[in-house]
Amino acid sequence: MSTSGSTDFNINRDQLIAGALRLCGVLAEGETATTEQISNGSEALNMLVKRLMADGMSLWAMKQYSVTLVNGKKDYTIGVGEEVNTAKPLRVVQAFNRSTSGSLDTPMQIVTRNEYNKLGNKTSSGNPIQIFYEPLNDKGILHVYPVPDSTVASQNTITLVYQRPFEDFDASTDTPDFPQEWLEVIKYLLATRLAGEYQTPLVIRQQLLNEAMALKESVLSMGTEEGSFYFGADVRT
Repeated sequence: MSTSGSTDFNINRDQLIAGALRLCGVLAEGETATTEQISNGSEALNMLVKRLMADGMSLWAMKQYSVTLVNGKKDYTIGVGEEVNTAKPLRVVQAFNRSTSGSLDTPMQIVTRNEYNKLGNKTSSGNPIQIFYEPLNDKGILHVYPVPDSTVASQNTITLVYQRPFEDFDASTDTPDFPQEWLEVIKYLLATRLAGEYQTPLVIRQQLLNEAMALKESVLSMGTEEGSFYFGADVRT
């Protein structure tokens, strides 16, 4: 026996929707989804993907971005078309100040809104050692402290490690912005969303939900980073 030698299996938006509709009993074998069913399914699928962003920081959705400092500037907007032109971070998990001259990285402290508000003079000048990230609806705001002067701005950048949003399904041929092990999970989760709309019998809806939750639980651990955990007291005041 021989294997295929390939590992690139994937499925597009319309195939996911059709599969979910078959699980609900809306489509029979060989039937094709109508335009209205595809439209409804696409809406449900995109809302599902946005909901999955709240489940945690998946490894494949972690990115790193270098922010250019500006003389006298303490606030930087982040988002597509904003001052920092990248997709708005859902949350920032790590930051470090990088010296452009010696490539020396200095870890920065990520503070809460409460801690940032307690800073007396937020316009104090110096080399930034703290950040506060404020996610808004359409963009994020990165607050740095102290505020860089011209020398600091020319010699340092801030690198952010953050969770990016999952990409939308805009076209019929779009494939999921997820690893392959999530394909079946998304199909079953979508089926649970569509089952209510198409009045699938309650017993089948409950069965779909149970299977979707079991599948989701089995893949969640695949998206977390392996390593040691260290615990210590937070001595910040």
